[in-house]
Amino acid sequence: MANGRGDSDIHSSEAIQGLEALETGTVAIYRTLYDRIFWDLDHAHNQLSGPKIDFADLIHSAAHLRLVIEQITMASFVASHTLVSQANVAVSNSRNFDSARKILQRLNPHYWPASFGQVTHGGREGLGVRSGVGLQEAEIGRYFGLLSEVLHAQTPYVLKKRRRPPEEYLSEYRTLGEKLSLLLESHIVQMADQPKYLYLTRNGKEISTQAFSTDQKLLD
Repeated sequence: MANGRGDSDIHSSEAIQGLEALETGTVAIYRTLYDRIFWDLDHAHNQLSGPKIDFADLIHSAAHLRLVIEQITMASFVASHTLVSQANVAVSNSRNFDSARKILQRLNPHYWPASFGQVTHGGREGLGVRSGVGLQEAEIGRYFGLLSEVLHAQTPYVLKKRRRPPEEYLSEYRTLGEKLSLLLESHIVQMADQPKYLYLTRNGKEISTQAFSTDQKLLD
């Protein structure tokens, strides 16, 4: 499995037992994108874990967490300049995630990554999808809205109906950060318009990526 930057990311992949490793430059692009994703995620964690947290920390963490979500939604499209541009426009222009979600699902029904690691199936252990681990695609809209509430101005009429206390945002953002970390530390994503998967693991600051194909159906 390729580690670090450079040609190893592009030209070599370590075989996963039972899966066919592929050689592809898409691996390097995906890895570069996740360098930034983990940078934003780590900064969000730092903003939310200090001894004294004020509303400015909430704003900064919300910005980092929204960027994480936006970049994850684009990741499965990195092999196509056209598709990644469409995905980027759909998400970055959306204050409500529901409209963006419809476009993303049309472009790639499996655009959201799935946790992937050691599982037990039929009494045997091996690599597989870990269902329910980390942030699920169905949860994105709710958290996207919570981030938008801090990042965008609210009308007096909205604030009159519901003004969340800062402590509520802090709790929700910490939960979101934890869910994202659990999901991304070891995951797969199916690339748009092709049967290829990308597999990424993170151990500390070390990120490993590779592409593979399989006849097995990994995602519903």
